[in-house]
Amino acid sequence: MGFKITTKINSSSKIIKDHGLDEDGRVQRYIRDEADRLMNPYIPFLEGNLRRNKTYPNNHSIKYTSPYAHYQYHGKLMLTKNGSSWAKLGEKKEYTGKSLKYHTSGTGPKWDRMMIQRRGKELERDVQNFIKNGGK
Repeated sequence: MGFKITTKINSSSKIIKDHGLDEDGRVQRYIRDEADRLMNPYIPFLEGNLRRNKTYPNNHSIKYTSPYAHYQYHGKLMLTKNGSSWAKLGEKKEYTGKSLKYHTSGTGPKWDRMMIQRRGKELERDVQNFIKNGGK
């Protein structure tokens, strides 16, 4: 007396997608949103525009849209050819070797890396809990 067992296993890419672990899945969106929340206190703040002016082009990216976001992120002073920090529309600026001074305590350049260094374990724990709870 014999019997035959047939097992159908989904592809790894389908399993990953079904669990929201693909590049644009719900887990990636959760990581993006949690990282956004945790990074906020490390983003330079004068009037708050840098923190507020952002878009989410997909489930795994944040794009800061203020005109000065790039140089604030890199933390280096940029000047026009005539030495001004203010540029006219279309005028190019060049990096100087001078670091920016941030006036809000705890903020600074590369705020994503600052957040990972200070709160990365919290982000990791929150993502693990999100996955354990079925993405809820």
